[in-house]
Amino acid sequence: MNPSAPSVGFVTVSYGPDHERCRLLCRSLELLAPVMSEHLIIVDRADFPLFRELESGKRRVLLTEDVLPRRVRRLETRRIGLRSNVFVQFGKPIRGWLVQQLAKLAISRDVSADVIVHADSDVALVRPFQPGSLVDGKGRIRLYCAPDSIDLGLPEHVRWHRTAEQLLGLMTRPTPLPDYITSLVPWSRENAVALLDYLDNRSRRSWMGAIANAWDVSEYVLYGRFVMDILGERGGQFTTTSSLCRDYWESEPLTEPQIEDLLEAMTPEEVGLSLTAKAGMRAESYAPLLERRWPRPERRTAPDVPPNPG
Repeated sequence: MNPSAPSVGFVTVSYGPDHERCRLLCRSLELLAPVMSEHLIIVDRADFPLFRELESGKRRVLLTEDVLPRRVRRLETRRIGLRSNVFVQFGKPIRGWLVQQLAKLAISRDVSADVIVHADSDVALVRPFQPGSLVDGKGRIRLYCAPDSIDLGLPEHVRWHRTAEQLLGLMTRPTPLPDYITSLVPWSRENAVALLDYLDNRSRRSWMGAIANAWDVSEYVLYGRFVMDILGERGGQFTTTSSLCRDYWESEPLTEPQIEDLLEAMTPEEVGLSLTAKAGMRAESYAPLLERRWPRPERRTAPDVPPNPG
């Protein structure tokens, strides 16, 4: 791997209600991250026709069941009037919210790039993305880690750590705990695959079975604890409290001036803005605010991502 310019692939797990947000993400990646080797979008079968129009030379839309191991099967629930997909492993159902996390982990074995950047659907780049920002002078890959950020006031986050400790065979670490979660998350592909191999070796059910049987799981916490507590220096990563993304996770919608304030407050290392879908803001309502900060693109005859017909 070239320390100054690792190959980078983006991965997005999405679904129907986030289609327009994902479209905005794709447009921003096309303009501001043209050096990416690929962008993989993972969706359930029911949403595939909607997302397929986002495909391009570098961008592919994959079915969730094609990413997960063959032992995981999707039930044809639409035949009984249910739109949502239900997945089972060895006859046991897998909770829907967990399937997305499993897909993010499973895709690690299919990506060829040095670095996998997990980009949520509600992210859009507002500045040029430079692959060199993912590594330091020693060629180590960045790992977002906010130390001592998780305490008992965030019980769900604490449970994610406890599950990671159980899956990885770690001693229980007292609070406060580190936070590894943001909306634009780079992983070392080599370390992500090593995590799956490590869990395979520890579990009688494979990594998929071990995680599917856990209750409170965060893929980002699991990966972070594996790199920090199992691999250590061997992992070839460096920690930083600087995220690549400015996150807004509150459920209250923002006004245009408030969004502008978020944009103005972004640090030099933050290249993306994430406005959670929970806030109920339509992507087309804030897209112009972000587009004003994009460099003027060169004229082309056929855009990679078609403009929003609405």
